[in-house]
Amino acid sequence: MLMKKFLFKLVFIALAFNAFADYNSHDIPDSAEIRRTIVESWLTPDLETLRKYKEQFKDNRIGTTFQIRMEEDDNEFCVIVAPRSEIDINMINGDSVKTVRAAVYPKGAAGSWILYRSKNKGLPLRVQYFFNQDSDVYVQFRAEENKTFADLIVCGSYAARSVLVGIPFSRLYTASFQDVKNWTKNSLPWNKVTVVKNQYADTLIMAGTIKNNLDSFVFMNDACYDERGKLKSIFTGKEIPVLDENGNAVSAEVLKKKHFLSGAGFLKWIVDGIVEPYRGYGTSIEELTVPTLEFNSVGKNGVMSQDWNLTFSLDWCRNLAAQAYSIRSSRTGDYKTFGLDVNYEYFSSDIVKGKTKSSAGYVKNTGYSIDHIKALLYVLAATEPDWFYLGAIRQGSKIKADELVFNNCVAFFPYFDRNGKFGCFIFEQGTEIAMDKFIEKYKGAYVHLERVKSTEAYFPYEKK
Repeated sequence: MLMKKFLFKLVFIALAFNAFADYNSHDIPDSAEIRRTIVESWLTPDLETLRKYKEQFKDNRIGTTFQIRMEEDDNEFCVIVAPRSEIDINMINGDSVKTVRAAVYPKGAAGSWILYRSKNKGLPLRVQYFFNQDSDVYVQFRAEENKTFADLIVCGSYAARSVLVGIPFSRLYTASFQDVKNWTKNSLPWNKVTVVKNQYADTLIMAGTIKNNLDSFVFMNDACYDERGKLKSIFTGKEIPVLDENGNAVSAEVLKKKHFLSGAGFLKWIVDGIVEPYRGYGTSIEELTVPTLEFNSVGKNGVMSQDWNLTFSLDWCRNLAAQAYSIRSSRTGDYKTFGLDVNYEYFSSDIVKGKTKSSAGYVKNTGYSIDHIKALLYVLAATEPDWFYLGAIRQGSKIKADELVFNNCVAFFPYFDRNGKFGCFIFEQGTEIAMDKFIEKYKGAYVHLERVKSTEAYFPYEKK
């Protein structure tokens, strides 16, 4: 009897282990068991044979349905093994709308596996594993000269590239995602893309509070509220009147309901919602305009800085971040002593139109190319949960496009939702802007980031 119980336990453990191969620590479906049955039928035949196939459907042992199909372009063809998911589709019939659920098998869904081969000789090129809810984050393995190399790709940028993996490429045909995680746990920076849910409550509270106040903001050049709530010029420190389009003073009723702020004043309003509850008053204009960067007086920037403020928004964001950190930590210091600059070298190169291009990464006192901002914020959300970031934008001046200056500024609130999908609230000049529109608006510019800890004790001054 004891021997039977022991054997039963061994069988149970073995079955549990095999079932685990169909799932993994990322909690996504895995097609390893299915792929072991289609090596000869789908993964190695020539292109002409595969063109005759229709899509095929198979279930793994925990009941997840995968679709197996072939796709091709001018130079490559690929075999896709993608898990089933569902979407809502609105069916319109006259004046009525009916919502139905439809099964789909997206190419980049979490749990998808893709083998790419060349059309020329049919040789295997690379295998991609998709493991997050965002299809532009994945790990791929490349076959080159009887060696296998791994790349970890985040939103078009390489978090790791050409990492040698000591396995034959053919092992990937049947390897589970947990297998590749085990093989590369010490060689790929998985921490940059590992999503831990439910860590973004304070970030979402702050972003929600800001969104609820957006209707109250009216853009006004060179305007912000001082530490006591008086509307003043940032550059002169003098009180400024609020005038309508005809040059007349706006009514007291309008002043009660609206915030009149510049882009810098808007960021100050955001941070004052952290500072003021702690000490009873907000940040002062004087402490936010303190220079954080010195130029050689005989150099080009040094000469220009005698007539123009080249680093206005960089100074503003650094000093705002330092004030927020100081008030919450009860320490005195600046952005340097608190380590508030974001200056990581996260990425080695980028994918541009399907080709690899070297990346400049972080440039001291300049920041990152706007092209990297989504990838950067993704990694920051994964590695620094519940922080938000003030961004100083360096771009061509209105006087000379080739002279780069820090004029505009922005606030980023990156997060992962409860399903593990990346999102980011972006606020500038009293409005919200989508990520793709932000990147397009500032194409060719740079952004320098300062980190600020999110808080649920967030009470910005609200107009009623």
